Amino acid sequence: MDYNMTIVKPAYFIISSFSGIPHVNYYYLFLLVLYIISVVENSVVMALICLDQSLKTPKYIAVFNLAFVDVVGSSSLVPKVIDTFWFDHKYITYSNCLTYEFFNYMTLTMQSLNLVVLSFDRLVAITFPLRYQIITQEIKQSLKKVFKRIKRSKIAMK
Repeated sequence: MDYNMTIVKPAYFIISSFSGIPHVNYYYLFLLVLYIISVVENSVVMALICLDQSLKTPKYIAVFNLAFVDVVGSSSLVPKVIDTFWFDHKYITYSNCLTYEFFNYMTLTMQSLNLVVLSFDRLVAITFPLRYQIITQEIKQSLKKVFKRIKRSKIAMK
């Protein structure tokens, strides 16, 4: 089968704003305030987990990852939305749009995986309360062995 296939890549996209909403700039200001609060609070959570040695358990590491992904996700989404709608920059290039969507989908996937890990941790804690520490230590040791094997295989491939 020999046929000509053309992939169309537009130069840019035009993003239309929310038209007809009264006082829409207040919504963007509210979004900016929420973004700042989110970044500050998640940074505080990450700093507390890093500084306190008693919070180096798997549950708090998962909470740290969730806070980190939240900061990355909101930092990839909110500034672009504010720039687009508040400052009337309605054009976005094709490559910028793909990059924007990549970070959005990546952070959504990472948040979902972090929530799965946290829910599994709670399931183990509720189902086996007396064996919780032993089970989490075994999982941690297994993960260390897996990562060591991956590292050795990467070194052997070079």
